[in-house]
Amino acid sequence: MAEENTIERIKCVIIGSGPAGYTAAIYAARANLKPVLYTGLQMGGQLTTTTEVENFPGYPEGVTGPVMMEDMRKQAERFGTDIRFGIVTAVDFSGHPHKLTIDDCKQIEADAVII
Repeated sequence: MAEENTIERIKCVIIGSGPAGYTAAIYAARANLKPVLYTGLQMGGQLTTTTEVENFPGYPEGVTGPVMMEDMRKQAERFGTDIRFGIVTAVDFSGHPHKLTIDDCKQIEADAVII
């Protein structure tokens, strides 16, 4: 059984679950970086409140924001992204590994952080 004060070490942390976050997660997962994505306040980002998205590649007829973000989430998970609910409330990039605080309480360390 692990100690409660053990700090989790992660290769690649992605902050945010909008289109850029999910895209980064797909590429990082395909590169075997075992990414962990923290969703932030709104899983799927602001696009989950958008009714029509007509300018995103791959959707020639347009798509709703929630459908597009669900598609991106599924693809990121298919390649092995660990998607976690939580908010990154503090980061320390002054040294390596980088130190992150999740929800003002949990501490993690990461080799790489994508914002």
